[in-house]
Amino acid sequence: MKQTRVAQVQLFENLINSEAQPVFMAQEKIVDVSDPAFTKTKIVATIGPACLGQEIINKMMAAGMDCARINTAHGDFSQYESIIKMVQEAGEIPIMIDVKGPEIRVRTEKEIVILAGEKIMFGFKKGELPYFSFDFSKALLPGDTVFFDNGQIEGKVAEVKKGSEPEVLLHFMEACIIKPNKGVNVPCKKLKMPSLSDKDRDSVKFAIKNRLSFIALSFTRQKEDVRGLKKLIGDAPIGVIAKIENQEGINHIDEIIAESDGIMVARGDLGVEIPLSKIPYLQKMIVQKCNTAGKIVIVATQMLESMIISPTPTRAEVSDVANAVVDGADAVMLSGETAVGKYPVKAIEAMRDISVEMEDKIIPCVQPKENVSMSEEVSGVAAKLAVNAKATKIVCVTRSGFTARLISRFRPNIPLIAMTNSKEALLQMKLTWGVFPILMDIIPSKAIIPTVADYLFSRKTLARKDLVVFVGGIRTLQPSVANVVEIHNIGDLLDYKKKFIEN
Repeated sequence: MKQTRVAQVQLFENLINSEAQPVFMAQEKIVDVSDPAFTKTKIVATIGPACLGQEIINKMMAAGMDCARINTAHGDFSQYESIIKMVQEAGEIPIMIDVKGPEIRVRTEKEIVILAGEKIMFGFKKGELPYFSFDFSKALLPGDTVFFDNGQIEGKVAEVKKGSEPEVLLHFMEACIIKPNKGVNVPCKKLKMPSLSDKDRDSVKFAIKNRLSFIALSFTRQKEDVRGLKKLIGDAPIGVIAKIENQEGINHIDEIIAESDGIMVARGDLGVEIPLSKIPYLQKMIVQKCNTAGKIVIVATQMLESMIISPTPTRAEVSDVANAVVDGADAVMLSGETAVGKYPVKAIEAMRDISVEMEDKIIPCVQPKENVSMSEEVSGVAAKLAVNAKATKIVCVTRSGFTARLISRFRPNIPLIAMTNSKEALLQMKLTWGVFPILMDIIPSKAIIPTVADYLFSRKTLARKDLVVFVGGIRTLQPSVANVVEIHNIGDLLDYKKKFIEN
Protein backbone atom coordinates (compact mmCIF):
# COMPACT_ATOMS: atom_id res chain seq x y z
CA MET A 1 0.00 0.00 0.00
CA LYS A 2 1.78 3.11 -1.22
CA GLN A 3 0.83 6.19 0.78
CA THR A 4 2.34 9.64 1.26
CA ARG A 5 2.65 11.06 4.77
CA VAL A 6 -0.27 13.41 4.02
CA ALA A 7 -2.47 10.41 3.25
CA GLN A 8 -1.17 8.60 6.34
CA VAL A 9 -2.01 11.52 8.62
CA GLN A 10 -5.46 11.94 7.05
CA LEU A 11 -6.12 8.24 7.50
CA PHE A 12 -5.14 8.39 11.15
CA GLU A 13 -7.37 11.40 11.73
CA ASN A 14 -10.25 9.38 10.30
CA LEU A 15 -9.37 6.41 12.44
CA ILE A 16 -9.37 8.31 15.71
CA ASN A 17 -12.45 10.32 14.74
CA SER A 18 -15.38 7.93 14.98
CA GLU A 19 -17.67 10.51 13.34
CA ALA A 20 -15.69 10.22 10.09
CA GLN A 21 -17.11 8.66 6.97
CA PRO A 22 -17.01 4.83 6.94
CA VAL A 23 -14.28 4.68 4.31
CA PHE A 24 -11.32 6.83 3.30
CA MET A 25 -9.71 6.86 -0.13
CA ALA A 26 -5.94 6.55 0.38
CA GLN A 27 -4.63 6.91 -3.17
CA GLU A 28 -5.37 3.70 -5.07
CA LYS A 29 -6.83 1.68 -2.19
CA ILE A 30 -9.99 2.14 -0.12
CA VAL A 31 -9.23 1.65 3.58
CA ASP A 32 -11.96 0.88 6.07
CA VAL A 33 -11.57 3.12 9.11
CA SER A 34 -12.11 0.14 11.41
CA ASP A 35 -8.82 -1.23 10.07
CA PRO A 36 -5.95 0.55 11.89
CA ALA A 37 -3.76 0.86 8.81
CA PHE A 38 -2.05 4.02 9.99
CA THR A 39 1.68 3.57 10.45
CA LYS A 40 2.77 2.40 13.86
CA THR A 41 6.40 1.44 13.22
CA LYS A 42 8.59 4.54 13.23
CA ILE A 43 11.29 5.47 10.74
CA VAL A 44 14.59 7.03 11.80
CA ALA A 45 16.44 8.73 8.92
CA THR A 46 20.05 9.89 9.05
CA ILE A 47 20.65 13.41 7.74
CA GLY A 48 23.78 13.80 5.63
CA PRO A 49 25.19 15.39 2.47
CA ALA A 50 22.48 13.85 0.26
CA CYS A 51 19.68 15.66 2.09
CA LEU A 52 21.18 18.91 3.34
CA GLY A 53 18.46 21.23 2.14
CA GLN A 54 15.09 22.44 3.36
CA GLU A 55 13.19 21.19 0.34
CA ILE A 56 14.53 17.63 0.54
CA ILE A 57 14.00 17.43 4.31
CA ASN A 58 10.42 18.62 3.82
CA LYS A 59 9.93 15.80 1.33
CA MET A 60 11.49 13.27 3.72
CA MET A 61 9.11 14.39 6.45
CA ALA A 62 6.14 14.09 4.09
CA ALA A 63 7.31 10.63 3.02
CA GLY A 64 7.33 9.33 6.58
CA MET A 65 10.44 10.35 8.55
CA ASP A 66 9.50 10.10 12.25
CA CYS A 67 12.89 10.90 13.76
CA ALA A 68 15.96 12.67 12.34
CA ARG A 69 19.40 11.32 13.23
CA ILE A 70 22.65 13.30 13.28
CA ASN A 71 25.87 11.25 13.21
CA THR A 72 28.67 13.18 14.93
CA ALA A 73 31.30 10.99 13.28
CA HIS A 74 30.91 13.42 10.37
CA GLY A 75 30.53 17.19 10.17
CA ASP A 76 30.78 19.89 12.82
CA PHE A 77 28.49 21.67 15.22
CA SER A 78 27.63 24.49 12.82
CA GLN A 79 26.38 21.87 10.36
CA TYR A 80 24.41 20.13 13.11
CA GLU A 81 22.74 23.43 14.03
CA SER A 82 21.74 23.91 10.41
CA ILE A 83 20.24 20.40 10.30
CA ILE A 84 18.25 21.02 13.49
CA LYS A 85 16.79 24.24 12.11
CA MET A 86 15.76 22.57 8.85
CA VAL A 87 14.14 19.61 10.63
CA GLN A 88 12.26 21.89 13.03
CA GLU A 89 11.11 24.00 10.11
CA ALA A 90 9.77 20.87 8.40
CA GLY A 91 7.78 19.63 11.39
CA GLU A 92 7.74 18.57 15.03
CA ILE A 93 9.64 15.30 15.33
CA PRO A 94 12.34 14.05 17.71
CA ILE A 95 16.00 14.57 16.81
CA MET A 96 18.62 12.01 17.80
CA ILE A 97 22.32 12.76 17.93
CA ASP A 98 24.74 9.86 17.66
CA VAL A 99 27.93 10.12 19.74
CA LYS A 100 30.95 8.04 18.82
CA GLY A 101 31.59 6.35 22.16
CA PRO A 102 34.51 3.90 22.23
CA GLU A 103 34.80 3.58 18.45
CA ILE A 104 37.78 3.64 16.10
CA ARG A 105 37.86 5.36 12.70
CA VAL A 106 40.48 5.63 9.99
CA ARG A 107 41.68 9.16 9.26
CA THR A 108 42.91 10.06 5.80
CA GLU A 109 42.64 13.23 3.73
CA LYS A 110 41.53 11.37 0.61
CA GLU A 111 40.50 7.91 -0.53
CA ILE A 112 43.18 5.22 -0.43
CA VAL A 113 43.10 3.04 -3.53
CA ILE A 114 44.62 -0.35 -2.71
CA LEU A 115 45.57 -3.09 -5.17
CA ALA A 116 45.14 -6.80 -4.46
CA GLY A 117 48.11 -8.06 -2.44
CA GLU A 118 49.32 -4.56 -1.54
CA LYS A 119 50.67 -3.65 1.91
CA ILE A 120 49.92 -0.26 3.46
CA MET A 121 51.40 1.32 6.59
CA PHE A 122 49.04 3.00 9.09
CA GLY A 123 49.93 5.20 12.04
CA PHE A 124 48.11 6.02 15.27
CA LYS A 125 48.44 9.79 15.34
CA LYS A 126 48.08 12.56 12.81
CA GLY A 127 50.97 12.74 10.39
CA GLU A 128 51.94 11.82 6.86
CA LEU A 129 50.46 8.31 7.09
CA PRO A 130 46.79 7.41 7.19
CA TYR A 131 46.12 6.85 10.87
CA PHE A 132 43.62 5.39 13.36
CA SER A 133 41.73 7.61 15.79
CA PHE A 134 42.76 5.44 18.77
CA ASP A 135 46.08 3.75 19.53
CA PHE A 136 45.39 0.02 19.79
CA SER A 137 48.88 -1.02 18.65
CA LYS A 138 49.70 -2.75 21.94
CA ALA A 139 46.84 -5.20 21.39
CA LEU A 140 47.97 -6.16 17.87
CA LEU A 141 49.93 -9.23 16.84
CA PRO A 142 51.01 -10.39 13.38
CA GLY A 143 48.18 -12.38 11.83
CA ASP A 144 45.40 -10.33 13.50
CA THR A 145 42.65 -8.88 11.31
CA VAL A 146 41.61 -5.23 11.07
CA PHE A 147 38.26 -4.54 9.39
CA PHE A 148 37.14 -1.31 7.74
CA ASP A 149 33.71 0.04 6.76
CA ASN A 150 31.37 -2.42 8.51
CA GLY A 151 33.64 -5.35 7.69
CA GLN A 152 33.59 -4.82 3.93
CA ILE A 153 37.39 -4.38 3.80
CA GLU A 154 39.84 -6.73 5.53
CA GLY A 155 43.50 -6.15 6.29
CA LYS A 156 45.85 -8.68 7.88
CA VAL A 157 48.51 -7.46 10.30
CA ALA A 158 51.86 -8.15 8.65
CA GLU A 159 54.05 -6.19 11.04
CA VAL A 160 53.64 -4.06 14.18
CA LYS A 161 56.10 -1.32 15.05
CA LYS A 162 55.67 -0.35 18.70
CA GLY A 163 57.15 2.46 20.74
CA SER A 164 56.54 6.18 21.00
CA GLU A 165 55.32 6.40 17.39
CA PRO A 166 53.69 3.01 16.68
CA GLU A 167 52.76 1.89 13.18
CA VAL A 168 51.11 -1.19 11.70
CA LEU A 169 51.63 -2.71 8.26
CA LEU A 170 48.42 -4.19 6.85
CA HIS A 171 48.27 -6.69 4.01
CA PHE A 172 45.18 -6.44 1.77
CA MET A 173 44.42 -9.57 -0.25
CA GLU A 174 41.61 -7.91 -2.25
CA ALA A 175 41.60 -4.65 -4.19
CA CYS A 176 39.62 -2.01 -2.31
CA ILE A 177 39.13 1.69 -1.61
CA ILE A 178 39.35 2.98 1.97
CA LYS A 179 37.38 6.18 2.38
CA PRO A 180 38.04 8.82 5.08
CA ASN A 181 36.42 8.42 8.51
CA LYS A 182 35.14 4.89 7.96
CA GLY A 183 34.68 2.73 11.04
CA VAL A 184 37.35 0.25 12.11
CA ASN A 185 36.88 -3.02 14.02
CA VAL A 186 39.45 -5.23 15.69
CA PRO A 187 37.54 -8.41 16.63
CA CYS A 188 38.37 -10.50 19.70
CA LYS A 189 40.33 -7.66 21.28
CA LYS A 190 39.20 -5.99 24.50
CA LEU A 191 40.48 -2.48 24.01
CA LYS A 192 40.75 -0.11 26.96
CA MET A 193 38.97 2.89 25.52
CA PRO A 194 37.06 5.65 27.34
CA SER A 195 33.30 5.44 26.83
CA LEU A 196 33.16 9.13 25.81
CA SER A 197 35.69 11.22 23.91
CA ASP A 198 36.19 14.97 24.30
CA LYS A 199 34.06 15.56 21.20
CA ASP A 200 31.38 13.28 22.64
CA ARG A 201 31.25 15.46 25.74
CA ASP A 202 30.92 18.54 23.57
CA SER A 203 28.15 16.76 21.64
CA VAL A 204 26.27 16.08 24.88
CA LYS A 205 26.47 19.77 25.80
CA PHE A 206 25.26 20.61 22.29
CA ALA A 207 22.30 18.23 22.67
CA ILE A 208 21.32 19.79 25.99
CA LYS A 209 21.61 23.32 24.61
CA ASN A 210 19.47 22.49 21.57
CA ARG A 211 16.91 20.44 23.55
CA LEU A 212 17.34 17.31 21.46
CA SER A 213 15.23 14.25 22.29
CA PHE A 214 17.76 11.41 22.22
CA ILE A 215 21.47 10.68 22.42
CA ALA A 216 22.59 7.36 20.89
CA LEU A 217 25.75 5.97 22.49
CA SER A 218 27.90 3.96 20.09
CA PHE A 219 29.61 0.73 21.20
CA THR A 220 27.86 0.51 24.56
CA ARG A 221 29.65 -2.25 26.49
CA GLN A 222 28.10 -2.22 29.96
CA LYS A 223 25.71 -0.29 32.17
CA GLU A 224 28.53 1.96 33.41
CA ASP A 225 28.82 3.44 29.92
CA VAL A 226 25.15 4.46 30.05
CA ARG A 227 25.47 5.78 33.58
CA GLY A 228 28.44 7.91 32.56
CA LEU A 229 26.43 9.47 29.74
CA LYS A 230 23.40 10.03 31.98
CA LYS A 231 25.61 11.78 34.51
CA LEU A 232 26.69 14.24 31.82
CA ILE A 233 23.09 14.77 30.70
CA GLY A 234 22.00 15.50 34.26
CA ASP A 235 18.40 16.70 34.60
CA ALA A 236 17.95 17.47 30.90
CA PRO A 237 14.99 15.50 29.48
CA ILE A 238 17.04 13.54 26.94
CA GLY A 239 16.64 9.79 26.38
CA VAL A 240 19.67 7.51 26.06
CA ILE A 241 19.67 4.94 23.25
CA ALA A 242 22.41 2.34 23.77
CA LYS A 243 23.87 1.01 20.53
CA ILE A 244 24.80 -2.68 20.72
CA GLU A 245 27.76 -3.27 18.41
CA ASN A 246 30.05 -5.86 19.99
CA GLN A 247 30.20 -9.05 22.04
CA GLU A 248 30.73 -7.18 25.30
CA GLY A 249 27.45 -5.33 24.76
CA ILE A 250 25.68 -8.64 24.08
CA ASN A 251 27.18 -10.14 27.23
CA HIS A 252 25.72 -7.30 29.33
CA ILE A 253 22.50 -6.78 27.37
CA ASP A 254 20.10 -7.17 30.32
CA GLU A 255 21.82 -4.56 32.48
CA ILE A 256 22.17 -2.20 29.50
CA ILE A 257 18.45 -2.47 28.70
CA ALA A 258 17.59 -1.81 32.34
CA GLU A 259 19.79 1.30 32.44
CA SER A 260 18.86 2.77 29.03
CA ASP A 261 15.74 4.37 27.56
CA GLY A 262 16.14 2.29 24.44
CA ILE A 263 18.41 0.02 22.42
CA MET A 264 19.66 0.21 18.86
CA VAL A 265 20.59 -3.09 17.24
CA ALA A 266 23.45 -1.65 15.16
CA ARG A 267 24.06 -4.62 12.90
CA GLY A 268 26.92 -3.12 10.90
CA ASP A 269 29.65 -3.25 13.51
CA LEU A 270 27.89 -6.04 15.36
CA GLY A 271 28.19 -8.19 12.24
CA VAL A 272 31.94 -7.59 12.18
CA GLU A 273 32.54 -8.33 15.83
CA ILE A 274 30.25 -11.39 15.87
CA PRO A 275 29.74 -14.13 13.21
CA LEU A 276 27.10 -13.00 10.72
CA SER A 277 25.08 -16.19 11.19
CA LYS A 278 24.35 -15.19 14.79
CA ILE A 279 22.97 -11.71 14.00
CA PRO A 280 19.34 -12.68 13.13
CA TYR A 281 18.87 -14.50 16.44
CA LEU A 282 20.54 -11.72 18.44
CA GLN A 283 18.28 -9.16 16.77
CA LYS A 284 15.16 -11.11 17.72
CA MET A 285 16.43 -11.72 21.24
CA ILE A 286 17.18 -8.03 21.87
CA VAL A 287 13.85 -6.89 20.39
CA GLN A 288 11.96 -9.35 22.58
CA LYS A 289 13.81 -8.26 25.71
CA CYS A 290 13.12 -4.59 24.98
CA ASN A 291 9.43 -5.28 24.29
CA THR A 292 9.13 -7.08 27.60
CA ALA A 293 10.86 -4.23 29.43
CA GLY A 294 8.82 -1.52 27.70
CA LYS A 295 11.94 0.06 26.20
CA ILE A 296 12.32 1.51 22.70
CA VAL A 297 14.16 -0.77 20.26
CA ILE A 298 15.52 0.31 16.88
CA VAL A 299 16.81 -2.06 14.21
CA ALA A 300 19.50 -0.40 12.10
CA THR A 301 22.15 -0.70 9.40
CA GLN A 302 22.00 -1.82 5.78
CA MET A 303 18.23 -2.27 5.82
CA LEU A 304 17.84 -0.86 2.30
CA GLU A 305 21.53 -0.59 1.45
CA SER A 306 21.07 -1.05 -2.31
CA MET A 307 18.94 2.10 -2.39
CA ILE A 308 22.07 4.17 -1.91
CA ILE A 309 22.43 3.78 -5.68
CA SER A 310 19.15 2.14 -6.75
CA PRO A 311 15.62 3.61 -6.77
CA THR A 312 14.16 0.29 -5.59
CA PRO A 313 15.21 -2.14 -2.83
CA THR A 314 16.13 -5.78 -3.34
CA ARG A 315 13.66 -8.50 -2.40
CA ALA A 316 15.98 -9.58 0.41
CA GLU A 317 16.00 -6.04 1.84
CA VAL A 318 12.20 -5.90 1.75
CA SER A 319 12.13 -9.15 3.73
CA ASP A 320 14.69 -7.78 6.19
CA VAL A 321 12.60 -4.70 6.99
CA ALA A 322 9.42 -6.79 7.15
CA ASN A 323 11.01 -9.23 9.60
CA ALA A 324 12.20 -6.39 11.84
CA VAL A 325 8.63 -5.05 11.96
CA VAL A 326 7.15 -8.47 12.71
CA ASP A 327 9.85 -9.06 15.35
CA GLY A 328 8.41 -6.06 17.20
CA ALA A 329 10.86 -3.22 16.53
CA ASP A 330 9.59 0.19 17.58
CA ALA A 331 11.57 1.76 14.76
CA VAL A 332 13.67 0.89 11.73
CA MET A 333 16.55 3.09 10.67
CA LEU A 334 18.08 4.36 7.45
CA SER A 335 21.76 5.33 7.49
CA GLY A 336 23.66 5.72 4.23
CA GLU A 337 20.41 5.33 2.30
CA THR A 338 19.36 8.85 3.29
CA ALA A 339 22.68 10.39 4.38
CA VAL A 340 24.63 9.81 1.16
CA GLY A 341 22.25 7.91 -1.11
CA LYS A 342 20.77 9.06 -4.41
CA TYR A 343 17.17 8.37 -3.36
CA PRO A 344 16.59 9.44 0.28
CA VAL A 345 12.86 10.13 -0.19
CA LYS A 346 12.23 6.90 -2.09
CA ALA A 347 14.07 4.96 0.63
CA ILE A 348 11.74 6.36 3.30
CA GLU A 349 8.69 5.66 1.14
CA ALA A 350 9.82 2.07 0.58
CA MET A 351 10.39 1.50 4.29
CA ARG A 352 7.02 3.06 5.09
CA ASP A 353 5.18 0.86 2.59
CA ILE A 354 6.79 -2.31 3.96
CA SER A 355 6.00 -1.34 7.56
CA VAL A 356 2.33 -0.59 6.83
CA GLU A 357 1.96 -3.91 5.04
CA MET A 358 3.39 -5.92 7.94
CA GLU A 359 2.07 -4.20 11.07
CA ASP A 360 -1.11 -6.25 11.36
CA LYS A 361 1.02 -9.43 11.26
CA ILE A 362 2.78 -8.63 14.55
CA ILE A 363 2.35 -11.11 17.40
CA PRO A 364 3.22 -9.48 20.76
CA CYS A 365 6.28 -11.16 22.23
CA VAL A 366 6.16 -9.86 25.82
CA GLN A 367 7.47 -12.66 28.01
CA PRO A 368 6.33 -13.37 31.60
CA LYS A 369 8.77 -12.30 34.27
CA GLU A 370 9.05 -12.22 38.02
CA ASN A 371 8.64 -9.16 40.22
CA VAL A 372 6.29 -7.34 37.85
CA SER A 373 5.64 -3.74 38.90
CA MET A 374 2.18 -2.34 39.46
CA SER A 375 2.48 -0.21 36.30
CA GLU A 376 3.46 -3.22 34.21
CA GLU A 377 0.51 -5.22 35.54
CA VAL A 378 -1.92 -2.35 34.97
CA SER A 379 -0.72 -1.83 31.38
CA GLY A 380 -1.24 -5.53 30.64
CA VAL A 381 -4.74 -5.41 32.08
CA ALA A 382 -5.55 -2.35 29.95
CA ALA A 383 -4.33 -3.99 26.73
CA LYS A 384 -6.25 -7.19 27.43
CA LEU A 385 -9.40 -5.30 28.41
CA ALA A 386 -9.29 -3.31 25.17
CA VAL A 387 -9.24 -6.54 23.16
CA ASN A 388 -11.90 -8.41 25.16
CA ALA A 389 -14.31 -5.45 25.33
CA LYS A 390 -13.73 -4.52 21.67
CA ALA A 391 -12.77 -0.99 22.65
CA THR A 392 -12.24 1.51 19.85
CA LYS A 393 -9.34 3.36 21.43
CA ILE A 394 -6.94 3.39 24.38
CA VAL A 395 -6.14 6.69 26.08
CA CYS A 396 -3.32 6.91 28.59
CA VAL A 397 -2.39 9.92 30.67
CA THR A 398 1.37 10.09 31.10
CA ARG A 399 3.76 12.82 32.11
CA SER A 400 6.96 11.04 31.07
CA GLY A 401 5.73 8.64 28.38
CA PHE A 402 6.43 5.61 30.59
CA THR A 403 2.83 4.36 30.68
CA ALA A 404 2.49 4.70 26.91
CA ARG A 405 5.60 2.58 26.38
CA LEU A 406 4.29 -0.11 28.72
CA ILE A 407 1.00 -0.35 26.83
CA SER A 408 2.70 -0.17 23.44
CA ARG A 409 4.71 -3.35 24.13
CA PHE A 410 1.46 -5.34 23.74
CA ARG A 411 1.12 -3.92 20.20
CA PRO A 412 -2.61 -2.99 20.40
CA ASN A 413 -4.40 -2.94 17.06
CA ILE A 414 -6.43 0.15 17.93
CA PRO A 415 -5.23 3.75 18.25
CA LEU A 416 -3.14 4.36 21.40
CA ILE A 417 -3.51 8.02 22.33
CA ALA A 418 -1.08 9.38 24.92
CA MET A 419 -1.92 12.60 26.76
CA THR A 420 0.98 14.53 28.27
CA ASN A 421 1.73 18.04 29.49
CA SER A 422 5.42 17.71 28.57
CA LYS A 423 6.63 18.70 25.09
CA GLU A 424 9.81 16.68 25.66
CA ALA A 425 7.81 13.57 26.50
CA LEU A 426 5.57 14.17 23.49
CA LEU A 427 8.56 14.19 21.13
CA GLN A 428 10.13 11.11 22.70
CA MET A 429 6.86 9.17 22.46
CA LYS A 430 6.91 9.74 18.71
CA LEU A 431 9.60 7.05 18.58
CA THR A 432 7.45 4.50 20.43
CA TRP A 433 5.47 1.97 18.38
CA GLY A 434 1.84 2.84 17.73
CA VAL A 435 1.68 5.85 20.06
CA PHE A 436 -0.15 9.01 18.96
CA PRO A 437 0.87 11.65 21.55
CA ILE A 438 -1.19 14.78 22.21
CA LEU A 439 -0.09 17.78 24.28
CA MET A 440 -2.48 18.98 26.97
CA ASP A 441 -1.10 22.06 28.72
CA ILE A 442 -2.69 21.34 32.09
CA ILE A 443 -3.56 17.85 33.31
CA PRO A 444 -5.75 18.25 36.41
CA SER A 445 -5.08 16.45 39.67
CA LYS A 446 -8.79 15.70 40.11
CA ALA A 447 -11.37 14.25 37.71
CA ILE A 448 -8.52 13.44 35.33
CA ILE A 449 -10.30 10.92 33.13
CA PRO A 450 -13.54 12.90 32.59
CA THR A 451 -11.52 16.06 31.91
CA VAL A 452 -9.22 14.33 29.41
CA ALA A 453 -12.22 12.73 27.70
CA ASP A 454 -13.94 16.11 27.40
CA TYR A 455 -10.77 17.67 25.97
CA LEU A 456 -10.38 14.93 23.36
CA PHE A 457 -14.08 15.13 22.51
CA SER A 458 -13.80 18.90 22.01
CA ARG A 459 -11.04 18.39 19.43
CA LYS A 460 -13.00 15.58 17.77
CA THR A 461 -10.43 12.95 18.64
CA LEU A 462 -13.11 11.05 20.57
CA ALA A 463 -16.80 10.69 19.69
CA ARG A 464 -19.78 9.94 21.92
CA LYS A 465 -20.15 6.40 20.56
CA ASP A 466 -16.51 5.46 21.32
CA LEU A 467 -15.75 2.78 23.89
CA VAL A 468 -12.43 3.78 25.41
CA VAL A 469 -10.01 2.21 27.88
CA PHE A 470 -8.37 4.88 30.04
CA VAL A 471 -5.09 4.29 31.87
CA GLY A 472 -3.33 6.61 34.30
CA GLY A 473 -2.06 7.29 37.76
CA ILE A 474 -4.20 9.02 40.38
CA ARG A 475 -3.93 9.69 44.10
CA THR A 476 -0.19 9.05 44.09
CA LEU A 477 2.89 11.23 44.57
CA GLN A 478 5.12 8.75 42.74
CA PRO A 479 6.17 9.69 39.19
CA SER A 480 5.72 7.25 36.30
CA VAL A 481 3.13 5.13 38.06
CA ALA A 482 -0.02 3.71 36.45
CA ASN A 483 -2.55 2.45 38.98
CA VAL A 484 -5.96 2.96 37.34
CA VAL A 485 -7.76 1.34 34.41
CA GLU A 486 -11.27 2.44 33.49
CA ILE A 487 -13.47 1.70 30.49
CA HIS A 488 -16.16 4.14 29.45
CA ASN A 489 -18.66 4.85 26.76
CA ILE A 490 -17.73 8.45 25.96
CA GLY A 491 -21.32 9.65 25.72
CA ASP A 492 -22.12 8.32 29.19
CA LEU A 493 -18.90 9.74 30.65
CA LEU A 494 -19.54 13.20 29.24
CA ASP A 495 -23.10 13.21 30.54
CA TYR A 496 -21.86 12.17 34.00
CA LYS A 497 -19.24 14.92 33.98
CA LYS A 498 -21.80 17.54 33.06
CA LYS A 499 -24.27 16.46 35.74
CA PHE A 500 -22.03 15.64 38.71
CA ILE A 501 -18.67 17.39 38.16
CA GLU A 502 -19.45 20.64 36.40
CA ASN A 503 -22.52 21.44 38.54
